[in-house]
Amino acid sequence: MFSLFRSRRDETTEVVSGEHDFFRRFERLTADRSIFEAQGDAHGEIDLRLAQKIEALLVPILGRWEQSSIWFHQLDYYGDGVRSLTFQRDSFPRTHVAELQALLAGEHEPFAILCIVVESLLPPTPEPPGAAGSQYLAVFSRKALVTKGLANALSVGT
Repeated sequence: MFSLFRSRRDETTEVVSGEHDFFRRFERLTADRSIFEAQGDAHGEIDLRLAQKIEALLVPILGRWEQSSIWFHQLDYYGDGVRSLTFQRDSFPRTHVAELQALLAGEHEPFAILCIVVESLLPPTPEPPGAAGSQYLAVFSRKALVTKGLANALSVGT
């Protein structure tokens, strides 16, 4: 299981205050796009294999993401090495973060898995006052980057 306390101590997890700081740091931590460009046409297949591994891990836990109200797997292909997942806050698979990270080995080592945690996948319009904003976790092969609100929630769950 992913241990936020252990990973903070050995500096493999970085906690940032909010969304702005998260994405500023995320851009610096993601692999240089040239790595994926060097893979040529094979990059799309490598990316697809990672998407399939993510689903093999999460579908037994959360069910299929298609038409789900608890999670969504963004399958759009941008060639940037980032797989993006969105989770309803209560369904975030906190006990499986280490397993997601373990997927980033071998040909998937330069990739990142971006987890976006929201109150609801279909937010009401307008959002109620005081509604919790999105929280973020980026999983890299040897590091994690997380917003403080989600770090606190993960700490409670450990």
